[in-house]
Amino acid sequence: MRAQDHLLRHLLQPSLPLLIWGVHFFFCYIVTAEQMRFGKLSLLWTVGIASLLALALLSVLCWRALRRLHAGSAISMLDWASAACAVLGSLGVALSCLPMVLLLG
Repeated sequence: MRAQDHLLRHLLQPSLPLLIWGVHFFFCYIVTAEQMRFGKLSLLWTVGIASLLALALLSVLCWRALRRLHAGSAISMLDWASAACAVLGSLGVALSCLPMVLLLG
């Protein structure tokens, strides 16, 4: 296969954790706004489940990136960027759901 065939996969590898973080951010703020509008406390569970799901996905992505780094083959900058973005995304998810949990709780 040619290198151009894998361009999207190579571009998505380091940016997928940041995309998960962004989707989680907007989802949680929309859910929090609806909870404040309608007064439904049951939406707190939705924020919690979405946060745990996002953290699970990000931990899998981080594990895969770290596994590629320690595989013993040639290490590329793409592998380092994937691991760093997964850690940054996890931190972003944790910090973006904390104010909403405090607000709803």
